Amino acid sequence: MGNVTNVDVAGFNFKVHFNAYPWGTYSLQDNSTNYAYNRLASDVLLIVGGKQTAMKQGSIIPSFDIAIPIDVGQPNLYPFDKYKTYFDIASYRNSFFKFVGNGALLQSVPLVAGIVGAVQSWTVALEIANAGGTSGIIIVDTFIERSWTTKFFSMIVVIIMWALSLSAFTLTITLWLRDRKVEPPTISITASLLFALPALRNSQPGAPVIGSSVDVAGFMWNMVLVAVSCLLLIINYITKYKRDKVRSDPPINGSSNTTLASEPHSTVVKVTGMQPTYSPQEHGFSPHRNGQSQAMSNTQNTLYDSRS
Repeated sequence: MGNVTNVDVAGFNFKVHFNAYPWGTYSLQDNSTNYAYNRLASDVLLIVGGKQTAMKQGSIIPSFDIAIPIDVGQPNLYPFDKYKTYFDIASYRNSFFKFVGNGALLQSVPLVAGIVGAVQSWTVALEIANAGGTSGIIIVDTFIERSWTTKFFSMIVVIIMWALSLSAFTLTITLWLRDRKVEPPTISITASLLFALPALRNSQPGAPVIGSSVDVAGFMWNMVLVAVSCLLLIINYITKYKRDKVRSDPPINGSSNTTLASEPHSTVVKVTGMQPTYSPQEHGFSPHRNGQSQAMSNTQNTLYDSRS
């Protein structure tokens, strides 16, 4: 009985954990004549994936792990990469198995194999068939690909990275076209994306090293867009800062601004006395009142003259 425990794309192999049990005439009976005693009744040679394991009569078959090499695969197509391989399983009975290399006769042992492929973020399909024309050998064809959840999540991450990078680039172009000054927090947000995108890219399940097809189609261009956006924002901030600094500098001496800002000078207006004339006949005033008016006029003229 086998169970696929790990798929190593970098090492180009996958591991299978095996448990073997003797049955029937190949198992020693206990006192209750129970054949499930799990002890070999004879010497057995077990071959899995080219690895030979020799077990003596009366011993218990231990569980073991086998690393099966992958024959065909394209890791650069992540997350749509697929792999294919096969391996053989065989067992032989011979009381002189240690002399196999000298031509001792091996007798094939019938066996039943079952393999389950349940690995996180992977879909493993196995097909078991007998090797044509070869007695006692089982061929296991193996097909490995990413699970649909891995593919879906990977595509979501790619879409998010494109959305973030395009948003940063659009914001930068908009600020330039509108001739708006960039504030430092805007630059900080864009610069933080340069560190956030690699972490977001590596969050994809089972992602290979940078350089796969999905990186060429997304991650690398996303980093370029964000880097260009950050650089343009910094240039915008420097140029606008210098322009505002020139406008806010104090004016030089003798400029029009100094003249306008100076205090207004006081203006002195000199008032000279005026001597009004009155005609008693025209205005109907009596001589007595006319005399009083004349006296008041003379007094006012005296005051005006003294001030002048």
